[in-house]
Amino acid sequence: MELLIINGHDYSPYIRSKGYGWSREDLDTDQTVRTKDGRIRRDKIGTKRKLSYTLCHMGREELARLDEDLSQTSFQARYLDLHGAQTRLFYCSSFSATLETLWDGGESWSGAAFHLIEV
Repeated sequence: MELLIINGHDYSPYIRSKGYGWSREDLDTDQTVRTKDGRIRRDKIGTKRKLSYTLCHMGREELARLDEDLSQTSFQARYLDLHGAQTRLFYCSSFSATLETLWDGGESWSGAAFHLIEV
């Protein structure tokens, strides 16, 4: 199942169980206001997706590649949407990962997390 592909790199196998969240974010102009009786006068200009991911079982090389993919100003991602598989343009402003253990032969990372926000 294609849960997340960025720049041809498939990160789907690393998504933690219950580690994917989807939301729809509406964009309104500054003309959207509440009237004196509390009703809304809305001027909606668009809708954007916001996706959240938590990953597991990734090595440092894979995490570094993901960081490079997410560090671009914007990028295309293929992902699972409520409306089926989609390909859209996104950006990512924050990416984190936790060093779990360190030993003479290497290291183990976990808890990588980020949000994709549609451009």
